[in-house]
Amino acid sequence: MKKTRVFYGWYIMLAGMAITVIHGALYVYGFGAFFIHFQNAFNASRAQIGLVLGLSRLEGGLVAPVSGFIIDRFGPRRPMIFGLILVGVGFIVLSRVDTLIMFYVIYVGLLATGSSFGSARPIQISLANWFIKKRSRAMGFLMTGFGIGGSLVFVYSWVIEALGWRSACVLSGVLILVVSIPLSLVIKHRPEDMGLLPDGETFPDSNQDISSENKEETQEPRVALDETNFTARQALATKAFWILALVYGTWSLVPPTITAHMIPYLQQEVGASPAIAALSLSAFAFISLFGRIPIGWIGDYVDLRYLLSALFVLMGVGLLILAQIKTTAFIPFALIIMGPAYGGSVPIRPALQGYLFGRMAFGTIGGLLQFFDLPAAIAAPVFVGWIADESSYRLGFQIVAGLIIFGSVAVLAAKPPPKILG
Repeated sequence: MKKTRVFYGWYIMLAGMAITVIHGALYVYGFGAFFIHFQNAFNASRAQIGLVLGLSRLEGGLVAPVSGFIIDRFGPRRPMIFGLILVGVGFIVLSRVDTLIMFYVIYVGLLATGSSFGSARPIQISLANWFIKKRSRAMGFLMTGFGIGGSLVFVYSWVIEALGWRSACVLSGVLILVVSIPLSLVIKHRPEDMGLLPDGETFPDSNQDISSENKEETQEPRVALDETNFTARQALATKAFWILALVYGTWSLVPPTITAHMIPYLQQEVGASPAIAALSLSAFAFISLFGRIPIGWIGDYVDLRYLLSALFVLMGVGLLILAQIKTTAFIPFALIIMGPAYGGSVPIRPALQGYLFGRMAFGTIGGLLQFFDLPAAIAAPVFVGWIADESSYRLGFQIVAGLIIFGSVAVLAAKPPPKILG
């Protein structure tokens, strides 16, 4: 008998994608739209505003192993609700802040901490449990939400300009509390908890008269479920884990460089208007959509290491082009190269982790990888901002591009570790 019901894992993906649309627009990419407003409100340098992202990465790296363990142990729903409440309340409280120190405290203590529990990580952990054979494409669909959200930054920027940044913060907090929290109720931990198997597979029925067609269907779950699964301690003992930590560290340089510094770079050094600068960041996020789903789909069929390596090279080349432009007419050339490659790398990173270490400790291992990425994640927004204060953004972009190209070579050494027996 053919399966007719939609596999519940796809509902989790859809709800998660809606949450990431909101989070991507308001928190991830939205920071760039706030950047100059924060500078003016707190009379701060670019390095000082960039520091809040560095501190957020520090918080995220310290909390990541803990949040990953909690989600692995207790499921994603309650941590997500807790995190989303922190983010929603954090935006509202941020609207009342008048000093740089309190800006750091509220942004890191509420928004960043809430994001660690209430954004992509618990949804990724859930999807890693619900999908094995279709994991890359599920991650690709999920992370499309960030691209859609980022493509709305030019609208968000208009709202900030029209209402003022403080009113925009209040509106953002209310939206998260009213919309994102109800969506999080759809997220469930593992298919086994609902009597299901990953990928919507069916349990073999020994009493069923199996035709050749049905026999093939009942054999597939055995293949899908015969996966390598490492505990966090076992993963730490492998060469692949430390190579992956290094590679993901180079990748961690890119998001804060783009989301925090692209808009001020285009305005202050290329001569773009605020509208064109915000539209460029939105265009980057929109163009990244053309990489997230197709490349996530391709990732189910090819060696993820070679795929990620190629994407890293394209990101580096695109960033080098962005660093050289003198007029706004050349912005699209950089975005067309860099956008799809960045978008494709987003779902491939967790998919590669799942391929190497399995799904049972996915959250804990992912949290540890993020913890060891801390130096790069903290340094990037502060370093690029400091370079811009002392010289120009161009040099900072060039250095980040060189490091991401280095990561394209290193990832090739992340070979699957031997299976753990017993």
